[in-house]
Amino acid sequence: MTNVSIRRADFMMVLAYASDLATGHSRDFALKSCVLAMRIAELAGVSDEVRRNAYHQSMLRYVGCNADTDLLSATFGDEIALRQDLVGLDMGNRAELGRVFVQAFKRFYYDLEPDAQARAIEAAMSQALVVARPVLTAHCEVAQRIGERLGLSDEIRRNLGQIYERWDGKGLPRGLSGEDVLPAVRLITLAQDAIALSDAVGIDEMAETIASRGDGPYEAGLARLVSANAAVLMEGIGATVDRETILALEPDPPVTLDQGACDEAFLAIADMIDMRMPFTQGHSRMVSELATGAGKRIGLPDPDVRALRWSGCIHDIGELVVPVATWMRNGPMSVRERDAAQLHAYYGERALASFGREGDAMAALVLRHHERLDGSGYHRKVGGSDLSPAARILAAAEAFQTWREERPHRKALSSEAAATQLRAAVRDGCICPDAAEAVLSFAGQQSRRSLPRALAGMTPREIEVLRLIAAGLTAKEAARKLDISPKTADHHIQSVYSKIGVTTRAAAALYAVEHGLIRPGETQA
Repeated sequence: MTNVSIRRADFMMVLAYASDLATGHSRDFALKSCVLAMRIAELAGVSDEVRRNAYHQSMLRYVGCNADTDLLSATFGDEIALRQDLVGLDMGNRAELGRVFVQAFKRFYYDLEPDAQARAIEAAMSQALVVARPVLTAHCEVAQRIGERLGLSDEIRRNLGQIYERWDGKGLPRGLSGEDVLPAVRLITLAQDAIALSDAVGIDEMAETIASRGDGPYEAGLARLVSANAAVLMEGIGATVDRETILALEPDPPVTLDQGACDEAFLAIADMIDMRMPFTQGHSRMVSELATGAGKRIGLPDPDVRALRWSGCIHDIGELVVPVATWMRNGPMSVRERDAAQLHAYYGERALASFGREGDAMAALVLRHHERLDGSGYHRKVGGSDLSPAARILAAAEAFQTWREERPHRKALSSEAAATQLRAAVRDGCICPDAAEAVLSFAGQQSRRSLPRALAGMTPREIEVLRLIAAGLTAKEAARKLDISPKTADHHIQSVYSKIGVTTRAAAALYAVEHGLIRPGETQA
C-alpha cells in the first residue's frame, strides 16, 4: 500500500469542525479563534511556546465536549441549545448562569402545566451544577486523551486539562486562578469569547465587554490589550477562514503524520464522535473494520481500501449537529428532526474539506453512506449509477453494524438476524449484493453465494491503471504515477481491455464511469 502523510493541523481542523457542530457555535468558530489568538499572541509578544500551545488549544479546546453528553441531555434537554446560550457568557456571574439554566429547563419541561413546570425547574436547578461539574471534568480528561493520541506534547495536553478555568478562580472543575491558569488557556478563553461576542453584538460592544471583564475571567492586561486593539485584531475575521490560512499559522516546524499515525488519528476522531451516547460507543470503529475487510475481499485497490478504512471512522461526524435528545428519544422523529438528521452526510462531507485533495475520496464515500441502489436513501437520493464499489461497501457495512447495535426504539439484533436484514435489503434492491456478501463474509456469516470477484476479474493494480488511463494519462504517465515500467503499464492496459471487452481508451473510460470507478473532481490513484 502506498504510504501517505497528512498534516496534523488538518486533523485538528476536522476536530474543530466537529466541536463547532456539537457545541452549536457559528461556522468556523474555532478556526476564527485560531486566527485571532495568533494575532493577539503577536501583539502581546508571547513566547514561541505559548504561541504553539495557543494554536493547538484554539482548535482542540472543545474536542472532549461529547463526553457524557447523554447525561447533560438527560438533565438539560437540548444540549446544543444550552451551549449556544452559554456562548460568550460570563459563567462566573451566577445570576446570568442561573438565567440560562432556567431558560434551558423551560424548554425541557415545556409540556408541563405551570405549577408542575415550576416544581420541575426548582428541582432541576438544585442539581444543575452537581451534574455539570463531573461532565466538565470529563471534557478535560477526554480532550487530553485525544491530544495524546494525536501525538501532542505534555505541555499542550496540560493546557487541554484547563479549558474551563478562569483568571479569577471561578472556573471549573478545579477553580484555578491567576498564574496557575496556563498562559495559552488565558489567551484562548479570551480569544474565543471575543469571537462569540463579536458575532452576537458587534466589535465595539465586544471590546467594551472584554474590558469590563478584566481581572474576572480574563487577565486584566490581556483584556485591555484586546479591547484597545479590537478593530485591528478582528479585521477580516468575519469572512470564512480557509484551510490554507490555518496551515500557514502553524508554528514551526509543521508536524506531518505518517500512515500509522493517521490511522490512530482517524480512530481518535471515531471515538470522539461515538462517545456522545452509550449505544454508539465503538460504532464507527466497527463500520471501518467491516468496510476495510470487505474492500480487501472484493479486491479493491489499496487507495480505495484506505479510503474505506478512514471514511468508516469519520462517516457519522455530521450527526453531531443533531441534539442527543433527538437520537435518544424512544419514538419517531418529527419531520423537521428527520430532515436535520438526514443532512448529517452533507455535514460529514464538509468536515473532510479540511484535508484538501487527500479528503476527496473520503468525502465522496461519507456523502453517500446512506444512499441506496434504488434511490431510496438520503440525502441526495441518488441511485446505483452514482455509487462506486467502495460506496456500496460502506453503505452495506454501516447498515449491518447498525442493526447489530441497540437503539432507544429497538433491541440489538444478533449477527445472524442482522445478516437476514441486510439480505432482505438486497432483495428489495437497496443494497448491492456483492457488497453485502463481502461484508457478511468478513463478519463471519456463511455466504449464500460465491464471493464476488473484482470488476470483470481485474486485479487491484489493473483497476488503478484503468482509472489513470480513463483520466487521460498515457501508458508512460501511468507508469510514472504507479512507479512501474512503461512495459508493465502497457501489459496492464492490454489486460484491462481484454477483461472488459474494449479496444479503445474512450470505451475503457466509459466503462470506468459506468461502474463508479471515477467521478469528476475525485482524486485518482
